[in-house]
Amino acid sequence: MISAYATHPGLVRQNNEDCILADDNLGIYLLADGIGGHNAGEVASALAVETVYSILRSNIEHTEADGYFELMVHAMHTAHWEISTKSQSSPSFMRMGTTLVVAVLRENKAYIVNAGDSRCYLFHGFHNLPTSLLGSERQKFVRLTNDHTVGDQLLASGISIGQIPKKQFHTLTQSVGCGDPPYPDFNIIELKQGDMLLICSDGLTDMLADAEIEAILASNADSLDALASDLIAAANANGGRDNISVVLVTSP
Repeated sequence: MISAYATHPGLVRQNNEDCILADDNLGIYLLADGIGGHNAGEVASALAVETVYSILRSNIEHTEADGYFELMVHAMHTAHWEISTKSQSSPSFMRMGTTLVVAVLRENKAYIVNAGDSRCYLFHGFHNLPTSLLGSERQKFVRLTNDHTVGDQLLASGISIGQIPKKQFHTLTQSVGCGDPPYPDFNIIELKQGDMLLICSDGLTDMLADAEIEAILASNADSLDALASDLIAAANANGGRDNISVVLVTSP
């Protein structure tokens, strides 16, 4: 696997509370968007990434594929309790937490767990493959994760989007470190030639519609690094109201 990543504080906030990690050798990719006052979100996101990566790095090569979900959830729950414990060590850390997306890529499959409103997408055709190779039945740009917010919960219950205050779509129902341990969603995706994963914080998706993100990914940029930079620049051009982080992963 090859990857590229970029992060930016945006144009409004001085501090960047996002944390990302990419390990192409082990196929482990993490993105966390911290929440909390002052720098507490930064502490939470870094601790989540550090804890989960440590557990996966030590165990993933000795774990069968059917045990990945259990291992990934164990790592996420360990991070939850690490953050929860640290939050009690100082008033400045109280109620800190973080979103978290964890992706493990092995063979031709991606194993993904998430908690919160950071997202993972699948983009088909990064290498300009013809439709005959992609398969006409496959959508070009697919969102793989659900947002765990009050707004999305209300939407799923049948309430129309116009009746839900926008702030409810930023109120998390799951996070790592706050409240009860998260019960993350789990996805297994078969990857085909020309597929690319995009993992991102809501600083990207709040500023750009899915169609705008797809257009950038389809722009035939020279490299993954250029695509990552283009995504950050576009989010900032639309306001940059939050920290923006992206991780792009594809096969060589």
